[in-house]
Amino acid sequence: MKRYIHFLTIGILLSVLMSCQSIYKAQKQMDKYNYASAVEILKKVSANEKTRNDALPLLADCYRLQHDIVNAKETYAQAVAAPGAKPESFYYFAQALQSTGNYEDAKEMYLKYSQMNPSDHKGKQYAAYCDSVLGPWKAIKPGYEVKLANNLNTNQSDFGPAFYEGGLVFASDFNSNPGEGKEYGWTGHGYLNIMKSKPASAGDFWGNMEEASEFSSKINQAYHDGPATFSSDGNSIYFTRSFFGKAKREGNYKTNLLKIYYATKTQGEWGEIQPFFLNSKDYSVGHPSLSADGQTLYFVSDMPGGQGETDIWMCKRKGADWGPAKNLGKPVNTKGKEMFPSMRSDGVLFFSSDGHPGYGSLDIFETKDENGKWTTPENLHRPINSSFDDFAVAFAPGNKNGFFSSNRPNGVGSDDIYAFRVVEPAPVLPTLIAGFVKDKTTLQPLAGASVFLYNPFTGKVKVLKTDADGMYKSVIDKQADYVVKALMPNFIADCSPFPITLLKEGNTNMAPRDLLLDKLTVNKTFSIENIYYDFDKYKIRDDAKPELDKLVRIMNENPVNVELGSHTDSRGSFAYNDKLSQNRAESAVKYIVNSGIDKTRIAAKGYGERNLINKCFDGIKCSSAEHQANRRTEFKITSITIPVTNPDQFDPSNYIDGQELDSKTLPLDFFGKCK
Repeated sequence: MKRYIHFLTIGILLSVLMSCQSIYKAQKQMDKYNYASAVEILKKVSANEKTRNDALPLLADCYRLQHDIVNAKETYAQAVAAPGAKPESFYYFAQALQSTGNYEDAKEMYLKYSQMNPSDHKGKQYAAYCDSVLGPWKAIKPGYEVKLANNLNTNQSDFGPAFYEGGLVFASDFNSNPGEGKEYGWTGHGYLNIMKSKPASAGDFWGNMEEASEFSSKINQAYHDGPATFSSDGNSIYFTRSFFGKAKREGNYKTNLLKIYYATKTQGEWGEIQPFFLNSKDYSVGHPSLSADGQTLYFVSDMPGGQGETDIWMCKRKGADWGPAKNLGKPVNTKGKEMFPSMRSDGVLFFSSDGHPGYGSLDIFETKDENGKWTTPENLHRPINSSFDDFAVAFAPGNKNGFFSSNRPNGVGSDDIYAFRVVEPAPVLPTLIAGFVKDKTTLQPLAGASVFLYNPFTGKVKVLKTDADGMYKSVIDKQADYVVKALMPNFIADCSPFPITLLKEGNTNMAPRDLLLDKLTVNKTFSIENIYYDFDKYKIRDDAKPELDKLVRIMNENPVNVELGSHTDSRGSFAYNDKLSQNRAESAVKYIVNSGIDKTRIAAKGYGERNLINKCFDGIKCSSAEHQANRRTEFKITSITIPVTNPDQFDPSNYIDGQELDSKTLPLDFFGKCK
């Protein structure tokens, strides 16, 4: 039994030692960027309970660096559940959650990382980005239509589109002969080559594309080539290239740094391939993009002097050479990764970043140089961007459509090329308010009436004219408690509040009621409501003044002479009622004259009880309300005169349809107490 236990113990120790050796081998493969090989080792080691907790974070890192987000998320979930999980595992788990659209969970993990590593502000920063996606960004209307491009994508990576001689050029790592030793250790796929295709119908990049083929055997070499950019005349190419084992050493292993190469076409043939002057054994330069005039080259680099992991840089042409590299700086570059610049023909620069507010992983942004300063980058939003990597956008001639790259699910391979086109916004229907002006007696429409639309918040008044149907109509852009007033020669004006409490955009909002204008004719009598006097008195009370003010406005707006008549009920003697009504009429006339009306235009007449409007004669029992109906004040048109031309006198016919006025230019109290 002792011998059995001894051998069992030795067996367990050997198993642990072998697992530890496997982890060491996996780390060596990771140091060489052979993540595909490391994954196979670590999957086996993570199955051992003794070494599982050490293997899982490394396995998750491999998946992350291979951009295998789904497996990275599942593996980081196991890694953070293990005892003693490191803060960076929580951070990368949050990234994986965000990159797969799990924003609530991602926010929680970012905040957890922030608690574990409070000196790093990225946790709170990216948690806030998740809030943007969950909140205000949901209301943003899509500006593009997107579809998977056909005949371009393989089951590997296809990305980096660029337009060239009526066709499309892109990079692909599809390996048509797997297992022949031509796999790239980082991904386990083939090396990148530059490919080309053309639309099946010339110029129609939204439609079908032809099957892709190799761009040029002279450009493509044994290792990575692409993506590329071209001069507008198609005679110059700049492209990214990397060489295996020809770069600086890190931890005794050589990394494959990116470099830019270029060539010039002469008589249809590409000339000698030349290295770009900024190529270095100490840092990468890649992802070149030429401006439309060919005078500026934008590229990506991690050279010293940058803002973060990789930045967008530029250099300008000086004769036959290029000037020094210049970092675009803030606000374009961040502490994260900025990659894949692309200059559109109208001067808008597009690039991808994981450092600006986004949906997760790389998002595509746009910016523009205005007076020597780059504008704050704007996210292109969905459906161009997703929670996965979205990058390398290129606009076709005309800037209405193009292609971009993404590793979002439901594609063909790892990275795929998607076609997009700008969604033309639907015509914006105007928001209107409208109403009718009619004759108060006949209810027939009044054409040509002047309508004054007043916005008390702005103090502005818009002049409108009614059409043959008596309708007035106006475009508005904001809700407000409008007031509307209609005037017409020889009619009593009418006004009304026109509140728009809930503006129905794109619709016509109708007035709450029609504006009814009362025709002014000689000997026609109009009642003045609510003229009350104290018992046996004739002094004008304060509550009567608003109604008399209406008569003042009528006389100011119309060239009429009037008789103001006062009536009593039948109680009291004829002589007494005649005198009382005359005094009351004269008191009202005096008020009107004091308000600015020429005394020759208005006369006072007391009718006493002579013109009762009901049965309440002497000796007839009536209610208080019936007697009150007889105690009324009226005015009668005695003549209508031709108005005297006076440049200072208000004349609505002087205003044209659509004219905007300051309310201060209208007569005092023009809108009065509109009901």
